[in-house]
This record gives sequence, C-alpha cells and structure tokens, in this order.
Amino acid sequence: MRATLLLSACLLLAGCGADAVATPPPAPPPPSTVAPSASPAPEASSTPPNGQDLLFSAMMIAHHGQAVRMSRTLLAKSGVPERVAAVADFIRTDQDREITEMNAWRVAWGAPAVSPDDPAAARHGAGHGMLTEEQLAALAAAGGPAATRLYLEQMIEHHTGAILMAKAVLKVGRNVYVRNLAKHIVNEQGAENDVMTRLLATPPA
Repeated sequence: MRATLLLSACLLLAGCGADAVATPPPAPPPPSTVAPSASPAPEASSTPPNGQDLLFSAMMIAHHGQAVRMSRTLLAKSGVPERVAAVADFIRTDQDREITEMNAWRVAWGAPAVSPDDPAAARHGAGHGMLTEEQLAALAAAGGPAATRLYLEQMIEHHTGAILMAKAVLKVGRNVYVRNLAKHIVNEQGAENDVMTRLLATPPA
C-alpha cells in the first residue's frame, strides 16, 4: 500500500510540472492476452499521454532494463536449471520487446526515448523492486545454484514492484497504450511470480 501511494504521488507530481521433480512447476506463461500495441496508431491522438503516462513509461523502461540485465547475468552462468533458464530467457525477451515499444510510443508522442540504463529514470523507480548495484554485483558473483535462488528471489521482488507501479498508473494515467501495458504487466508478471515461487519451493535436482 505504501509503495502504491509512493508511485501515485510521484506520478501526480510529474503531471503537475515509472529439474526433475515428482511434480515439476509449470513452464513460463505465454504472453498475456492483454498485450500492448506495438506502436501508437493515428487515432491515439484522442487519448494523448498525460504527465503520469510519460513518467510511468520512463520509469518502466529503466525497471525493465534492470530485469533484462539480471536475466542476461543468470543466463551466462553454468549450472542453472533448465526451467529457471527458460523463465529468465522469457523475461529477457518479453521485457526487451516492451522497452522497444515504450520508446516507440514516446518518440511518436514527441518525447525523448529513454535508455534502459538511464540513472534518472532508475531513481524515480527506486523502492519499487529496483536492485542496488551491490545486489546486482552479488548476483553476478554467485555460482550457478546460489545465483539461481538469488535471481528468483530478487526477480519476484522486482516484479512485485512493477505490478504496484502498473496498478498505480491505472488510477492516474489516461493513455490507452499505457493502460493496456499496465494491465499486461499486472497479468504477465503476476503469473511469472507464481511460477518463480513454485521454482523456489522445488528441491534441487
């Protein structure tokens, strides 16, 4: 609740002036049926983005960028269970695609594209599951089995922050593309958290 209120306040301020086991866990979920459109269509001018929509897109690009970085770090390691690697690869691919889409929207709206590594956007998203550089370094330094558990724990927290951000913008944003993406994040990342929670409970093979 506190995190949701924090993001809502931040958005409103912008408007005024982000392996083998007996019962294996399910495979990573397919993309949600509530998927964002690839780029704004001409009729989108009827629902132009407000300050909250623009801030959310910048914050979420940085948030997604960190998830992609975490996933690439894990996928470069040996000893990662196949099912966890599949989840990490799905997150890397899905969120990298969404970064491209959000930047396409921003350019179409006349706003600058945002780098996934933009420190200013990342600071706006701080407190919503964003990892510190120390936490990212710990993931990079961990061996396969330890990195696997650390990745799942960190990504669940990371996704939870993204879901809170998405729910907050649904209350204050108005652009149809941002709202569709926010619904997609709530559904998609909620399902991924369910999968990762089950993987954490799975005994090592």
